Amino acid sequence: MFGVVAAVASLYAAQSKTMIPLRVATIAANLFAMIYSALHGTYPTFVLNAVLLPLNAWRLHAMLNLTRNIDASVKGDMNVDWLLPYTRSKNFKAGDILMQRGEYATAAFYIVTGEVEVIEINQTFGKGTLLGEIGLFTPDGRRTMTVRCKTEVQTAVIDYDRFKELYFQNPQFGFRLLHLVVARTQIGGEGARPSVPR
Repeated sequence: MFGVVAAVASLYAAQSKTMIPLRVATIAANLFAMIYSALHGTYPTFVLNAVLLPLNAWRLHAMLNLTRNIDASVKGDMNVDWLLPYTRSKNFKAGDILMQRGEYATAAFYIVTGEVEVIEINQTFGKGTLLGEIGLFTPDGRRTMTVRCKTEVQTAVIDYDRFKELYFQNPQFGFRLLHLVVARTQIGGEGARPSVPR
């Protein structure tokens, strides 16, 4: 019976279209396969599932945390610290060009320290600013503004391929990212803050 339940959970996981149901089903399959293997003395299968179980639990925990953090950001001050675990660090010197108008947009930049200036609108942005995420949604994929570093700047870079991967793993991520972009655009349009560069 445990073997059948493990097989059903595995089949459900295989047809899951999003990451959270897939991980839950895989964890169930791991548990039932371990019970079945222990009862029937198939220890290599037991060991395999014993190794996969914490890995799947850890990935489920990470995805649930991402979802919670995105929720908090969308409902709160639009803080995007929830993206940091999915980024890589990149440093720039004062005067360096972070983004050039007309270049193909392949990544977004989160300012960890330092200040940048958006040349076309003569605005300065600092720590906690996400720049370039709107470029993911532009029809031609080109930057519309130039961003220059006013000071030494440490950024956390997230490639658009990573954005897409997170979206396909968890469609709620894509919806919430779109919500963030629209909210930032509306804030900029109302004059409270210029729109974030693409």
